[in-house]
Amino acid sequence: MRILITTLLSALSIAAFAQKQPAVWGYLRDSITHEPIVLASVRNMNTGKTVMTSSAGRFKIDVSVNQVLSFAAVGYHFDTIQYTTHYLLRDTLALILSPLLRDLGNVTVTAKGLTQYQSDSMERRADFLKDIGNYTIPTVAQANSGAGIALNISRFSKHEQQKRIALAFYESNEKEAYIDYRFTERLVKQYSGLKEEALQDFMQQYRPSYGWLRAHLAEEDIKYYINEQLKLYFKHRQ
Repeated sequence: MRILITTLLSALSIAAFAQKQPAVWGYLRDSITHEPIVLASVRNMNTGKTVMTSSAGRFKIDVSVNQVLSFAAVGYHFDTIQYTTHYLLRDTLALILSPLLRDLGNVTVTAKGLTQYQSDSMERRADFLKDIGNYTIPTVAQANSGAGIALNISRFSKHEQQKRIALAFYESNEKEAYIDYRFTERLVKQYSGLKEEALQDFMQQYRPSYGWLRAHLAEEDIKYYINEQLKLYFKHRQ
């Protein structure tokens, strides 16, 4: 798939020694329509911190030089950048994601069919496996996705360690995508009544874990989860 990965082997290992930088602002858009991608997840792969994009596709996240940011959204391929010194002179990160070929809309779970998440996940997995089938010497190049200087999965060497890192990266992003598909704007709006910045703020602060969602498969579970977290949300805002 068109996952473009930064040099994870070096980036993830040296990040602990990188100098802390102020929070970075950016925005995420569709590579075809150029429309903002709303409530996409932006994750610092080194710290584990995840933020959500706003209704304008904007986000703000803490990142240090050489750390890796990954991007995931419903109906899109994953992408990454390594926050090198190249970005320090920019006021805002202007990033794009490529949409998946399938567009099944809001597919519901049935005994015979697939959810949109399952369909999209199958496409991403098929592309991922196709990409890691051929390996050449790692070469950094400008990302076709527009997300920055990155490294294509297919350019990792044949060493098993690098294959495992590539797979771990893929699985981490699939977990983020699963959360995005389950903890949706529609559900949170419906059960919380929150809108705009408050909605983004709540979904970012109280984003459920992948493990919790896998253990609670019903929409009713998410309803109760939202109700419980709302109590904390409003308490902290007082």
